[in-house]
Amino acid sequence: MSSLVVFGANGATGHLIVQEALRAGHGVTAAVRDPDAFRAVPGELRDAPLAVARADVRDLDAVRSAVTGHDAVISAIGPRGRHAGKLYSEGARTLVTAMRACGVRRLVALSSSGARRDDPNHPLWYRVVARTVMNELYGDMRLMEDIVRDSPLDWTFVRPGRIVDEPSAGTYRVLDGANPEGGTSIPRVDLARFVIRATGDKRWSHRLPTIVR
Repeated sequence: MSSLVVFGANGATGHLIVQEALRAGHGVTAAVRDPDAFRAVPGELRDAPLAVARADVRDLDAVRSAVTGHDAVISAIGPRGRHAGKLYSEGARTLVTAMRACGVRRLVALSSSGARRDDPNHPLWYRVVARTVMNELYGDMRLMEDIVRDSPLDWTFVRPGRIVDEPSAGTYRVLDGANPEGGTSIPRVDLARFVIRATGDKRWSHRLPTIVR
């Protein structure tokens, strides 16, 4: 099993990614801005190999310290609202610099189906929202992807549809770089499970898996 560090580990998706990684037998470091605020994992995971590290994704020294000694990095960072405030792009620059310095190559990061503006499989309402209300957010996601693409890292960007807090669908559909036709959403738990699988799956190296149910 691998040793993983998860940024954004106290967010809704990041916390589920931590849990699914522990269930899969991986050692996990949860990288969060405030370790005292990190939510406890479920009781059956209390004895799993979990560490919590203080690391703001924009703080190069803290990120370098958190990344050191791990096999792969997972980024589940995200702003609280619909404005990125350069979080994705600045976080990408920090992660690339820290990972190169530490000799860690594998990065799996959450982006969004909306990052592709010309996807013909997006419904009209989604395209309108992506170009208006969510334009700044998706623009910073695209910049994040570009920054990492230009690096020597072994990257995967997981692009979910709309993330919903619903029970696992049991199945989902994934295409590289395009939204599966007719799909608009993905249960958060299914997304978390896919992220963990993709971390060790070479099929998704330098790919943009777009996932919906």
